[in-house]
Amino acid sequence: MLAKYVIQVATPFSTGTGVYLPACGLIVTNEHVVRDNANVVVGGEGLPEQLAPVVYLDAYYDLAFLRLAEPLDLPELPLQTRPPAVAASVLAIGQHFGHPLRRSEGHVLELGHLHHGIPFILHDAWQDAAHSGGPLFDAEGRLVGINMYDIKEGKGRALSLPASYLRESLDRFAEGEGDSAARCFDCQRVVFEVVKNPEGYCPNCGEAIVLPNMLEDYLATGIPATVEDIISHAGHDPRLARRGPNLWNIRQGSAIIQLAYHEDSGLVTGDAYLCSLPEIPEAGLFAYLLRENFNLKQLTFSTYGRDVILSLLIYDRYLTVEAALPRFTHLFERADYYDDILVERFGARWLGAGSTVVSGD
Repeated sequence: MLAKYVIQVATPFSTGTGVYLPACGLIVTNEHVVRDNANVVVGGEGLPEQLAPVVYLDAYYDLAFLRLAEPLDLPELPLQTRPPAVAASVLAIGQHFGHPLRRSEGHVLELGHLHHGIPFILHDAWQDAAHSGGPLFDAEGRLVGINMYDIKEGKGRALSLPASYLRESLDRFAEGEGDSAARCFDCQRVVFEVVKNPEGYCPNCGEAIVLPNMLEDYLATGIPATVEDIISHAGHDPRLARRGPNLWNIRQGSAIIQLAYHEDSGLVTGDAYLCSLPEIPEAGLFAYLLRENFNLKQLTFSTYGRDVILSLLIYDRYLTVEAALPRFTHLFERADYYDDILVERFGARWLGAGSTVVSGD
């Protein structure tokens, strides 16, 4: 059930995780995940991928709030503002966009661990960078913290902002009755949208402050702009496809196509993740892939781990909508064609089933 509250978050610059709070209809994540973006892509179990506006920015506590167009029909998620005891069991959940949830079980190692002057919960329910902003739960399933950082000095250790600071931020934000807001980094006062503060300065201490409604939507330039033109001409919304720097994901039928621009090499790649190999793949499956590789033009089958991938490569100097669109359209069509064959004829498995559980050190 807790998985329903976990939200994937992506921008043109980064990816992270969030947690949905039904009582206030907001997604909570890290400020550094959504920084410089007026709208971000969100998705999750029971939540189709969509754009959500950023309505609260808090660089001091590294918190941000996002608002959905339609609230999710979920029971209230309890916030436990009293931190769990040292050695208490905790569960951290995070998710790379489009990948299964990763659940990490561990224990509280220390309370009041100071970082930038803020007392964090130190725990060993390890997560990685894309899980930043995700929830930390106690053994009763109550939200006790928002995951922030991994500790470089200790492998498998991470920091979570206690839920008491989240509660205080939610209460201050609610005072604006729906207006967007930001916390001043210098004096920690919560300031509401530009209509009430037209100069973009904190009215309390005079320091510059960026509020969500001062931000403009991201506009791609150069090769990324051409990639997004191709995505648009292929019938997809490039804003919903963004998955971090120079990376886009598109769902075509049951296949997932990842487009990437590798600036150092100048390559633009399209990798269609079709399905996973069966537990004991038969020789006929690999013979089929080899035969299709011989017959295909400009596309190539490969495997990575247990995933079967259909790929396209093109150099950025040849990348125009007119030249590349037919090739990418062909990739999209073939991806949706081949995954059915591999599953139905050779017993391959559809992507996205299951999740990973990792025990803390």
